[in-house]
This record gives sequence, C-alpha cells and structure tokens, in this order.
Amino acid sequence: MINETRLVQTFLDLVAIDSPSGEEAAIAAELARRFTAMGGDCETDEHHNLIARFGGSRDGEWLMLSAHSDTVGQDRGIKPVIRDGVIYSDGTTILGADDKSGVAVILEVVESVREGGIPHPPLEVVISASEEVGLRGAHTLDKAKLRARRGYVLDSGGPSGTVVTSAPGQDSLEITVHGRTSHAGAEPEKGINAIRVASEAIAAMPLGRIDEETTANIGVIRGGVATNIVPDNVYVKGEARSRDELKLSAQTAAMAAAFHEAAERHGARVELKIKRTYITYALPEDHPVVQTAVRAIEGLGWTPLIKASGGGTDANIYAEHGIQCAILSTGMAEVHTPNEHVAIADMVNAATLLQEIVARG
Repeated sequence: MINETRLVQTFLDLVAIDSPSGEEAAIAAELARRFTAMGGDCETDEHHNLIARFGGSRDGEWLMLSAHSDTVGQDRGIKPVIRDGVIYSDGTTILGADDKSGVAVILEVVESVREGGIPHPPLEVVISASEEVGLRGAHTLDKAKLRARRGYVLDSGGPSGTVVTSAPGQDSLEITVHGRTSHAGAEPEKGINAIRVASEAIAAMPLGRIDEETTANIGVIRGGVATNIVPDNVYVKGEARSRDELKLSAQTAAMAAAFHEAAERHGARVELKIKRTYITYALPEDHPVVQTAVRAIEGLGWTPLIKASGGGTDANIYAEHGIQCAILSTGMAEVHTPNEHVAIADMVNAATLLQEIVARG
C-alpha cells in the first residue's frame, strides 16, 4: 500500500538536494544509498546515471522504471511550501517536481512492493542525469548494460491516468554570425553588424507553434562588446522539434536558410552546427506496454488518457536502443517556472498506478 506521508517526505528530501544539470553527484549518492537499503544492486557511472536492480518475486521479463535526477536551469536552495494539498516552491525558484516527483514515486513503489510482498517481475530502475540538457544522461548511459526491453518513464504532467505514447525528435542549432568590426561613431559604414544580421534572420524565420506537432525556438543570443563598437560576432542557439521527421528536417532547413540569406545580404559569414539531439518515437495503442497501463488505469476505476507530447524524454533514447517505454504522469504542472507545483493526491495516484502496473508485470 502506498504510504502518502513517506512519499511526500521523500519528495521534500529530494527537492532539498541541489541538482542542476551536470551537478548530480550528491543526489546520485543519496539515491544509491536509498535503493541499496531496499536491497537493490546499484551502480552509477561517471555521469551520475544510476541503475538499481531488484530481483523478481515471480517469473517475467525485466521491467524498467525510469526518471531523471537533474533539474532545469541553475536554481538552488529550493524551499518547498505545502498549501491546500499542493506542493509549491516559495516562488523564487522552480520546484523540481520535474522530475523529482517521478524519482519519489519510483522509490515509494519499490519500497511498497517490497513491504507488501507484492509479486512482481525483476525491476530495473534507471535514474538518468542531465536530462534537461538534451537527454545527455540517457545518451551517455551504457545501454548495453540494460536488461529491460520495456518500461515506464515517470516524467509527464496531466491528469492521473495520462499515458504519453509519442514524443518529438529535436534538432539543436548553434549559429555564429561573423561580421566585421568598426567604430560605431566614426566609421560605422566600414562594419558589418553581426547582431543586425542575426536579428533579421530570426525575424524572418518561422518560430513558435508551427503546427500541431512542430515547434521552434531561438533561446540564446550572445554578442557585442560595447555600444561604440560595431559587433563582428554573435552566437545564437535554438531548436526545432516535431513528431514528424520530415517536418523536423524542413523546419530546421528553414531556420538555417534564414541565417544564410541574411548573411548574404550584408556580406557576413555564418557558421552553422546542426545536431539531431534525439529522434521521434511513437508506440501504437495496442503495444503491450500501453495496454498494460490502460488495463491498470481502468482497474483503478479511472479513464485512460492517451496523448502525444511536445517534449522529448529519455524514452526517445531508450526507443533508439530497442527499449519501448510509455510515459506516465506524476501530476507535475507549470514546470520550468517559479509557479511549478504538484498535488500530493496526484503523486499518490501516480504511485498507486505504477504499483498496479508492476503487480501486473
């Protein structure tokens, strides 16, 4: 049986451990300690990815339970506040429910299954690092070590009973515009303003919501030294996402073309690096992983909500390596903002559902 008090305390404990992407050593050590105390066989790698295995109490294929330990941005010193059954930060930082709610749910389910003697297949818990920076932890994880070929990633919002079965691929774009420097007051005509070139390119390209499965964004711009110097370099970083590979390629090409066209107009030069950070993935609704979740949701008297996501998760990387995962909601909301929050009831429901899935195997 899910212990609500313990689940909430676990979440609060995890939130108190600072873990911006790339700084997961402390939380990885704490998770290894907790999973080992539950009888898990744990290992971590140099990137602070963690694998914990628990033998099954009945026959069955290995089942993966996965979440990520890092939090977005650089917020530290998170102070959670509980109001009316909902956990918030104090408003000055993110909360870190993305994805420490998922980690807490997995910890609670493993402990609850162990305490209750609930029959289950062998479990492989995978807690990745640096998910928020291009799924870096899942990329670096040695997938050859993983025994599970199916599983569930606890890393989504939405009502209890939400199952995400598809997610977009992502292209990362890094652009450096090379102009020519000059004195902005004495000889501006001798310069080529790299910021202007970049600005015209960004203004010309399609951004934001492109269609129901495609988005694009420019998120970083760095350049310039002083107002009296025509800037000769500017660095721009952006992304494109789509659940359709052809649309993703077309959107990325349009963004690149906008930079090349603006540079040509002004006599500037463009360095462009494009990387396919992760590919799209989709599970059919009749896939056993999806159907097990649906039956568990219906068995609890809830209505399943099958949906597509606009964000990638570690499930994208696992799918590339033959490990098929559905994504489950923990109830996290307004993630990546100071308004991020999660209802305690939603976390309890997520744990209850995951326990039911584990029991069904």
